[in-house]
Amino acid sequence: MENKKIKCKILLLLIILISSCKSSDHEFYFDIHEQSIITCDQQPIIKLLITNDSIKPDGFLYEKGSFLVWNGNQSSAPAKLSLNKISKGYYYFEGKSAIDFRLKPKNAYTIEKSGGGNPSFKIRIWTDLNGKVYKTTHPNCGLKSLEDDGYTNAP
Repeated sequence: MENKKIKCKILLLLIILISSCKSSDHEFYFDIHEQSIITCDQQPIIKLLITNDSIKPDGFLYEKGSFLVWNGNQSSAPAKLSLNKISKGYYYFEGKSAIDFRLKPKNAYTIEKSGGGNPSFKIRIWTDLNGKVYKTTHPNCGLKSLEDDGYTNAP
């Protein structure tokens, strides 16, 4: 009888732990009209890696990745980030303000949101001649991350 109670308690504890885990904490999409990154669960955007995947004619990358980090109270970080005007609360990982961040024209980027121990989430965007995003792999919520989909950095 005592063994059965212990097994039930362990099972209940496991059910609670498993149900409390969220694997989509970092899910987001790109709104082309607003030129913004928007989280699907209203969680703040604390860390974001934006990597330019395009290659120059000489075979080298256009630029290294930009790792943007919210500098301040995490609960005040936005759940929506406009790439037209980066909030002054974001800094490059190295410590410099990221308000000067701009996407390059005619390039492709992978954007990755991570942190908190949960799996990261990746999307891809493409820019036009003016550096504005005209295409994305994730125009809305409910889509799998690039690596979960088997879709990795391919146009």
